[in-house]
Amino acid sequence: MLNRVTAVAVATFRETVRDRLFYLVGFFGLLLVGAVTVLSPLTVGAQGKIVADVGLGGMSFLGLLVVLLVGANMVRKEMERRTITTILTKPVGRGEYLAGKYAGLALTLTCLVALMSLLYVGAVALTPAVLAWSHLAAVYLTLLELLVLCAAAVLFSALAGPALAALFAATLFAIGHLTESLLDFGALAGGPSRVLAAVAFRLLPDLEVFNVRAAVVHGDPVAAGHLALATLYAAGWIVVFLVLARAVFARKEL
Repeated sequence: MLNRVTAVAVATFRETVRDRLFYLVGFFGLLLVGAVTVLSPLTVGAQGKIVADVGLGGMSFLGLLVVLLVGANMVRKEMERRTITTILTKPVGRGEYLAGKYAGLALTLTCLVALMSLLYVGAVALTPAVLAWSHLAAVYLTLLELLVLCAAAVLFSALAGPALAALFAATLFAIGHLTESLLDFGALAGGPSRVLAAVAFRLLPDLEVFNVRAAVVHGDPVAAGHLALATLYAAGWIVVFLVLARAVFARKEL
């Protein structure tokens, strides 16, 4: 089983990194960090904050772009090309296929974040800011968030076409960062709004768990306990999304 999942993951990774989108995103990342490095000296005393805020935000944005444009399309694309039929006629189960596709895209995202991290470290080194543990913790949490969104994209890709899958993933990203605000709004509004907000809060991942950018910008530490809980939280949601994806994909006519 592991060999079959690995084979699908390696093939997915190779296909993804050969995609022009991956190089476009990498080039955009270079421009983004380069722009931060050039512009940060214009604000005396705030260079480190600018690099941290824009650099970490850029990592999240670029990773989300890969999830939306690649992850939301990877299962449906093979269904339309009928290549998925060839794969599944071999001794590869549907669950193994989805696990391999997820692992391949997760590896792509990890490589992308690693590349962005190197550029980020270089940008911080060119400013008076000091690279602290909290910077690395923020990068790690950003990767966890992207891995959760990647699993959700696999589910949405099995459910709908590329456009709808990307829309669902983008909506999940937006709502995931607003769940606590929606809960507070529902409590104030009362009635059905309160019930809907409570349901959304419990049924959707709270992506603010992975957002420590404000703490890093202001130089506040990120507790090791928070990292451990965030890791378990991300792992739980990844399993949930992949199990749901397998259940949906098992019933799909190919």
